[in-house]
Amino acid sequence: MPNTKSAEKNQRKSERKRIFNLRAKKELKEQLKQLKALIDAKKKEEALSFFPTIQSLLDRLVKRKKLVANTANRKKKRLLKKIEKISSV
Repeated sequence: MPNTKSAEKNQRKSERKRIFNLRAKKELKEQLKQLKALIDAKKKEEALSFFPTIQSLLDRLVKRKKLVANTANRKKKRLLKKIEKISSV
């Protein structure tokens, strides 16, 4: 329970931020799920055409400071490796 006016305001702000962060993470999770489904189905062309949307989403999350830049870069690199690996299997 907040004791001061500023503590009440900070509590409201943090709740709002929490909702936005959860929404962003949920969107990322859904997009990754779609891409992984394409990878599992061995649809390389479709996965490659879908990859820029995920790349853009990760970059936006980094820009809004919802995700660390190195984490986003690591995710992009690993996903691209998985996509490239499809044809060799």
